Amino acid sequence: MSNAREYFRKKKKVRKNRLFKTIRAGGKKYAGKRNRTTPTKAGHGQAAYIKADRIKAERVKASPIKTDGKRAVRRRRGKRLGTAAVLCVLTIAIAAAAAGLAGHTYEAYEVQSNQVLNGSKEMEYLEFNGGILQYDSQGVTYINKEYQREWNYSFQMQEPFSDTCGSMAAIGDIRGNRILLFDPSGKRGEIHTQLPIRRYRVSDRGLAAVILAKGEDSRLEIYDGLAGDLLSGHDIPEDSMGYPADLDISPDGTKLIVSYMRLAMGPEEAVSASHIAFYRLQKVGSETVSQLVSSKIIQEDIFPQVVFLDSSHAAALGSGGMLLFEGNEIPELLEQIDLPEEERAEAYFSNDHYVGMTVAGQKEKAPLLKIYSANGELQFTKKLEEGYDRIKLYKEQVLVCRSASLRIFEFDGRLRYSGNMPLPILEILPGSKKYEYVVVDSASIRQIRLH
Repeated sequence: MSNAREYFRKKKKVRKNRLFKTIRAGGKKYAGKRNRTTPTKAGHGQAAYIKADRIKAERVKASPIKTDGKRAVRRRRGKRLGTAAVLCVLTIAIAAAAAGLAGHTYEAYEVQSNQVLNGSKEMEYLEFNGGILQYDSQGVTYINKEYQREWNYSFQMQEPFSDTCGSMAAIGDIRGNRILLFDPSGKRGEIHTQLPIRRYRVSDRGLAAVILAKGEDSRLEIYDGLAGDLLSGHDIPEDSMGYPADLDISPDGTKLIVSYMRLAMGPEEAVSASHIAFYRLQKVGSETVSQLVSSKIIQEDIFPQVVFLDSSHAAALGSGGMLLFEGNEIPELLEQIDLPEEERAEAYFSNDHYVGMTVAGQKEKAPLLKIYSANGELQFTKKLEEGYDRIKLYKEQVLVCRSASLRIFEFDGRLRYSGNMPLPILEILPGSKKYEYVVVDSASIRQIRLH
């Protein structure tokens, strides 16, 4: 019996020593032994002891893994914080650089291409379809978007006058009887009138509205410029309607605006007035009829210039201010902008979304530049201390030219560029990229980029 006790005591001691070795090794050896040796002859107490030993071994084994996990989390969190800090610094740097560029005034440019021009001093230049029309009394040349000569057409005119709308251009002989229509591919049509031409306008679809001189009165005629056919016409009695000073046709060819000037003798002096009339152009059978749909009479003021900004917005422009109209079917007066009595409008200019004027005052020597949206909201105002020869609008930029000097303003008032070209500027238009422009002078067409 004593031998049996001694046997189990020694065996228990061996197992205890194995457990300590297993704990020092992280529980790996014990875990392996545990799966291969399952006590079958031991009693209940011995099984509980082994179970407790297993729990202790598993705790020891799990401890290093838990510690490594916390370190990994801390490392990942540190990396994320570092990345966020770098991104924050980069964002601030980019914003600062953008703000610096936004407020930067360019004073130099680089020439990216230069095309030599050959033409007379009487040449006129007109932006057309991203390119340029170059014309005089002898003919016209189209220089395309790549600033290469695409085509030319010869003619003889005494007083050529040009008009463009979208992809359609027209050159007519004022006081003559001929109007030629062109698109980017070349000549598209020709109109011959029976009476001398006073004024005309063309739409993007090739319709042409023409005011003709008929003795002391006038006549309004509508043509299909592509076919050369007369679509409709009617006489304008000046004693009742007034003198037709200007007209314009909407880009879609559906509406016509005409400004009539009237002069009536009052008790002490002559009183002037303007009659702004809108006509709807619609087909009735094989004919196109011009139907008067709305009109506005303004007393003691005249508006000798009218223009469609787009097919639903139009403006009547005068020395005392301007009228803005809106409407797809029946245009109505949207806003009337009157200048103070001491101010008078010198010139007007517009694009598809805005219309601007230069205003001269009695006390101020420098003209004031004002630009309005199509609904009459003032967008930009600036004193032009250096004066101007021509002003053009491109999107939300104002290009002011005076001889060879060029200044470019943003609508927020920032001066984007101020500098001089080699020769007086005859025409300027935007390039294909931001801060690129095409400048035309008497010697060349140059594509420049500001820097």
